[in-house]
Order: sequence, then C-alpha cells, then structure tokens
Amino acid sequence: MGQEITGRPLEILLVEDNPGDVRLTAEMLKQAKLLNRLTVACDGEQALAMLQQTGAYAHQPLPDLILLDLNLPGLDGRELLERIKEEPGLARIPVVVLTQSGAEADVRRAYDAYACCYVRKPLDIDQFLGVMQSIGHFWLSVVTLPAGSGNRADTVPVLLVEDEPGDARLVGELLREVEPRYSLHTAGSLAEALRQLALQRFAAVLLDLGLPDSQGLPTLRAMLQVAGAVPLVVLSGRDDETVAIRAIQLGAQDYVVKGRGDGQHLARALRYAIERKLVQEHLEFVASHDSVTGLPNRRRFIETVRQLLPSLLRQGSQVAVLVLTLTGLGAVNQSLGHDIGDLALKAAVGRMQRVMPEGTVLACSGSSEFAMAVADRDAMGAAAQLAERLLAALRQPYRVGEQEFYLGSQIGLSLAPGDTDEAATLLKYAETAMYQAGQRGGGTIDFYSPALNHEVQERLELERELRHALVRGELLLEFQPIVDVRGQVVSAEALTRWEHPRRGRLGPDQFLPLAEQSDLILLVGRWVLQQAMQMAMEWVALSPQPPCVAINVSARQLASGTLLDDVREALAASGLPPHRLELELTESMMQRADSREALNALRAMGISVAIDDFGTGFSSLSYLKVFPVDVIKIDRSFVTEAISDPRDAVIVRAIIAMAHILGIDVVAEGVESERHQIVLRALGCNRLQGFFIGRPESPAQFCERLRLQTLNPPPGPGHG
Repeated sequence: MGQEITGRPLEILLVEDNPGDVRLTAEMLKQAKLLNRLTVACDGEQALAMLQQTGAYAHQPLPDLILLDLNLPGLDGRELLERIKEEPGLARIPVVVLTQSGAEADVRRAYDAYACCYVRKPLDIDQFLGVMQSIGHFWLSVVTLPAGSGNRADTVPVLLVEDEPGDARLVGELLREVEPRYSLHTAGSLAEALRQLALQRFAAVLLDLGLPDSQGLPTLRAMLQVAGAVPLVVLSGRDDETVAIRAIQLGAQDYVVKGRGDGQHLARALRYAIERKLVQEHLEFVASHDSVTGLPNRRRFIETVRQLLPSLLRQGSQVAVLVLTLTGLGAVNQSLGHDIGDLALKAAVGRMQRVMPEGTVLACSGSSEFAMAVADRDAMGAAAQLAERLLAALRQPYRVGEQEFYLGSQIGLSLAPGDTDEAATLLKYAETAMYQAGQRGGGTIDFYSPALNHEVQERLELERELRHALVRGELLLEFQPIVDVRGQVVSAEALTRWEHPRRGRLGPDQFLPLAEQSDLILLVGRWVLQQAMQMAMEWVALSPQPPCVAINVSARQLASGTLLDDVREALAASGLPPHRLELELTESMMQRADSREALNALRAMGISVAIDDFGTGFSSLSYLKVFPVDVIKIDRSFVTEAISDPRDAVIVRAIIAMAHILGIDVVAEGVESERHQIVLRALGCNRLQGFFIGRPESPAQFCERLRLQTLNPPPGPGHG
C-alpha cells in the first residue's frame, strides 16, 4: 500500500564532509519514511556546482531540500548558504542547517540568510524526525519560502505552453514590461510541457488549450494531472464562457482571452493565481491534517483507505486497520505544559514511523489517537507483529529537555474483508477494539473479531514463548541423511524442532514462519548455525569421510547483512572446515544481485551453496549458469510424480543433465520408496534424501548411523 501522498522522490542535497555524519543522516532519512533520493556534496564548491548545474552536473535536478553543515573545507557553509539565497533560482529551496556550532552569531547569521531550521549535532533521532516531518508536511507542502530581501535579484519561473511563436513572443514582451521578475520558459506542445514539468519546478503555468498534440479541455486535464500544486492559467484565443467555466471547475485558476487586456492584466492574473493556489493549498492542508503532528487527519485517512481498498482486495491482499491511543499525555500536558506534550507527541510519531513497514498509511485520528492501514496477504499477522513493535517502541522513556516521563498505549485492530470492506466502518471497528483493549489494561492489543482475537493472541503468545525457548534450551536439532549412489551418507540436513513444555514437540512449519515475521528468525538462525556446526565436528571421530552439514538460510537472514559474520563466527567457534558446510536457500532468494554477491563471498570461503526446492519458483535451467551454486535440490513434487508421469521424468532428467554438465551435484528430495530410488538413479541423480533413505534423527541416532556405516560400508552401486 502506498503512503497517503505519493509522487516522485524528494530530491535532497546533503552538504557534509564527514563520512560518519553522512551515513547517520542517510539512516535517519530512511527511518523518517520520506520517499527521497539523497545526493551528497563533500564541500561547498561541489555543492555550488551541483546547484548551479555546471560542468558534470548540467543535467542534475535541483534539490527540493538542502541539509547543510556549516563547517566545510574551502567554501564554508555560512558563505554557501548566503550564496544560495542570493541566486534567484535557488533562493526558494528550504535549507536545514545541521552543525556542531552553537555560536549565537552562526545561528543569527543562518536565520538572517533564510535558513528554515537550525539543528545542532550530534543529531537526536527524535528531534531530526520531528524536523523532517515539519519540512515534509509544511515547508514543502503549504508555503513558499522567502526568496530573500527586496534588494536581491529574484525571478519567478513561469511555463508558457504555446505553439504559436508570435503569441509566445508577445506574452513575453507584455510580462517583461510590467513584471521583469517573471522568467518565461516556453513549450510548444503538450509532450514538451509535461517533460519540462517533470524536470523543473514552476511558480505558474500559462496554457493554450489548442496544441499540435492535444486540443481543448483534455489538454487541461493532462496538465493538471502532472502539474499538481502548480497554479495554472488558461490563455486561449476563444472567448467561450462555457469552456471558461468548465476550465475553472476542472482546476484552472483563471481563464484569460488573448488580445483582451494588456501586460498589467496578464501579470495580475498570474499573481492572483499564485496567491489563490497558495491559500487554497493552505486551507486544504489545515482541513485535512493534524495541526501538531502534520499527519493526515481522520477524514483524510478514511478517504485514502476508501480509494485503496478496492484494488488491494481485488489483488488478493487483506487490509488491517490499527488504532493506537497514547495514555498519560493529559498528565504531561497538565504538569509540564502543552509545549512539552506536543514535543512528546511528535517523538511518539517518530517512533511509530521507525517501526512501520514500507507503505503503511499513518494518520492522526484524534488528539492522541493514531490510525494505520497495512496491506498484506497475511495482514492479520503483519498487523499483529506491527502492534507488538509499536507497543515496545512507545513504552520506552521520553526525554524532553531535562524532563523524563513514560506514556502508555493500547491498540485495536480490524480486518478487511473479514470484518468489513468499508473504510469508515473499518476505522470504527478498530476503535471499538482499542476501547476493549483499554478495559483489559495498558499495553494490550485486541482484534475486533472475537475469533481473530483468539487466533492472534495465540500467535503472539507463541512468539513470546519462542523468545524464551532460545534461553531455556527448548530448541533442538535433528539430522536427515543425504546419501550418494552407493548409499554412503555424504551430507545431513539440520532440521529445527521445538520441545514445547505444554504443546509437545513442534515441527518447523509450526513456528519458523512466525519467527520469519520478526527478528526472531535471526536469533534462531544464528543458534542453528552454531549448534549444527558444533555437532558436525563430532562426526569427525566416527567416519574417515565425515559428511557435510546442510543448514537452511531464511530470506530475512540473507537480507539482514549479518549472515557472513554469523557464519564466520560459527566456523571459528566450532573449528568446522568451511568445505564441510552447505547452506541451502530457495531460488527466489537468489534473484537479487546483492544476494548473489553474498553467496559468492560464501563460496570464496569454501562453503557450498545449494538451491532448495528447485522447480517450485520461476525455475529456468538457464539460472544454473548464473546462480552461484554447488548443489541443487529437486523439489519433492517432481520426485513424487517422476515414477508415473513421463513429463516429470523428462524434466528431472533435463535438470540432472544440465547440472552435471555445469559441475553441480543434484539431490532428489522426497524419496519415499524403493521405486523412487531406482528411477532416480536411472535418471542419473547422484544424491538422494527422503523417508526411504532415512527419517530425521536425533544427534545421537545420527552418530550411531555413522558409526555403523564405518563398520559396514555400503556396497558400490553395481551391487544394487
């Protein structure tokens, strides 16, 4: 689900020479949940070249926002700020000063040069997020920044969309005579106008409705879709009252007939259009946003969810609405004042935004109530996980100045299409659930549906118990043997089990999907790596050719960026040689370029990489040439049907042949009978796994298997 307001990324220029501060600022911008494209200039000269679009930066777009450090090598930030505000084309770009300087002279000089905010380093994340919210919701949405003092040269860029050169020249002359500030840019077609609007911001647009590639009111509609907040004045040769009224109804600010009036008349129409648009935007913003947080309000939230629901439901997604209320804010307002309360409210919003998944719609639905909408194929699970993270984030202490205090919260949830598919009713149901949660005490979560409530409470309880299971030693490993054509154990897949104190032994399908939805999978995955490698070292004494240990890796582990370090630590702690470790991943996890980089790094260490369940995704034999793999495991669905369906047998034979040509070993999963074994060997498969080969075994049972194999080696493949 997209955020409430979508569009092109916010172009942000960070002028900073300290790499550490660059990384910190980039991370904070991520957490601010602003759709942005960050460009970094390491000194004032480079920043000025980017802003003036000279040399290598000729085609770089102007930023929407500048984050500026004052202490820069060469041209320092104080001088750069003044240069920015002196240049007509740059003066209206908001500038936030981020610096270690607390000198009153620097603060005064920055504000005199029209910086819109001054933030001291080291950056406090809550303060920074509050600044970015204010920038995003106010300076970039509602007002136009001061262009500088009256004695500074200043221009107002205006786009004239006109295909008649004579008319374009006349408009330029009329405006220059009465208002030299207007800088006219001309487009001779609708396509060219749309291109210019995408590249540059204009204060206003003058539009002729009769163009070579578009005629009449459709031209206006097309421009309004792209122009957005830019005021638009129709400049037409037709004195048609009906068309004029319809143009105003569609969103034009004025309708001016060519040849009627002089330059004063045209300049006044432009000036009034700009002012009307600003007032209109301000009124719309005030009517649809909360005055303290700058977030969309209850009405805007309902409108947004109402627009998004039909398409999301058609795509098979669920939509969960969460309503969260902060408790204790009234006491803060009473004892410390509303200013402190407002700062606490903004800090709470920052914490919410840091834990929300991408695409969450967030709004302020009441004085201390917030509404969120989350779309997912399992929105119930995703929303329950989000609710837990929100409660954990909001229960941390708040510090404003010298004051420290705590706020409570409770959350209610509703689900579409389960509860209703109407936006306002979804919100009402979530509020009802939130009040129910409040009756049970602070820090609680309730679903509107009693059945869902029970299911979610069960899932949340299981997640809490899983966290304790790691500490209490309730997780254990079993090993399923993988054999070669002789029946020799060459590898063993480590499989996680949970010895639950009340529910008994749970298989991985009963708890690992739950762990995948949170950071728990990282903890469980790290534990499995450490335990499996330690146990694999015990096999050395039992076999002259000890088998490899195969360990499954989750998508979240691979994406976390910590997998390489976790593997290195487990190898070092256990002493296991890297060539005796095999990591299994699904083919979908290998699609991303950064994933393949990590896998190449693992292989460079001597570790084998396997594609698990090959054939279940968008499999292609050509992938085997580009994926960095040593082993593929053919999914059991092919293996099961290979003995009865000739087409599956052909597919299996093709996979095996292609893999062997490329030097890749092949494991057939799901070998459940002797018939499976015979057919797969005939097809050329050199490794087998399944219940017929051996069920998952405890570490002691697997060690006994290796001991017996050493005493009684299996016969060669010719002995059958």
